[in-house]
Amino acid sequence: MGLTDLFDGLAEVAKLKIFAYTDEGFGTKTGEEFEVMYNPNTYSQNYKSVWIEASAEGSSADDLKYRRLKSDSVAFEFLFDGTGVSGNGDTAFSLTSTPIEPDYVEKQLEDFLKITQGLNSSTHEPNFVQLSWGNFIFQGVMESANITYKLFHPSGVPLRATINATFKQTVSQPEQAAAARLESPDLTHFRLVEEGETLPLIANKVYDDPSLYLEIARVNNINNFRKLKVGQQLVLPPIDKKNNG
Repeated sequence: MGLTDLFDGLAEVAKLKIFAYTDEGFGTKTGEEFEVMYNPNTYSQNYKSVWIEASAEGSSADDLKYRRLKSDSVAFEFLFDGTGVSGNGDTAFSLTSTPIEPDYVEKQLEDFLKITQGLNSSTHEPNFVQLSWGNFIFQGVMESANITYKLFHPSGVPLRATINATFKQTVSQPEQAAAARLESPDLTHFRLVEEGETLPLIANKVYDDPSLYLEIARVNNINNFRKLKVGQQLVLPPIDKKNNG
C-alpha cells in the first residue's frame, strides 16, 4: 500500500503529529505534542536484515543465520514557513511583505526540538516519541536533525526552514524478551504461518535444521506439509537435536 493510499482524501485534514513519552514502553505520555504545519511530501524507511552469529564448534569463521527483516528507522523532511504562502514550493513572497510573525519559524523550530531533543524533567533523558499520521505509526527516538534555512527577512529573521529528521525505532526490554522467546528452540511456543513459509523453512529458522520439519508436522498432526495456510497456528516444541533422528 502506497502513501497516497493511506492518506487519500486526508491531505487537507490529517496532520502528522508527534507525541512525547517518558518510557520506551510508550505507556506514559508527557502531555507534549507537536503538529506539523505542512504534511511531508515524502518519507523514507530504512530496512535492516537481522543476522545471528552461530559459529560451529571448532570453526574460525562466523556462520551467520538469517532471522528476520525489520524497519528500524524513518526519515522525514519537515517544512517550517512563516511567509503565509502555501509552503508547497511557492516562493512568490516579497521580502517587503509582512510575515505571519517575525519569529514564527524560530518558535516552531524551538517547539519541535523541545519535544524531540529536550531532556525530560523526570527521566533526565530525551523523550521517546510517537509519530502519528493517518494509519502510519512509528515509535522511537529522534536520531538526528539537519536544519536548513532558506529565506530571510531583511531584518535577518529566518522566514522558511526545513528539517531533515531521522527517527530510530526503539524496542522495549519486555518486547526484546518476547522476541527472544519466539526465536528460542528450547521453549514451546506458537507461530502463525506467514506468506511463502513452508515447514522446512520454519524448521530452519527456528531450529537451524530444515529436516526437523517432520517433528513439527507430527506435533501438529499435519499429513501434507506442502499445504500450509497463511495464518495457520503451529505449535513449535523444544527439540533435542543431539538425540533427534
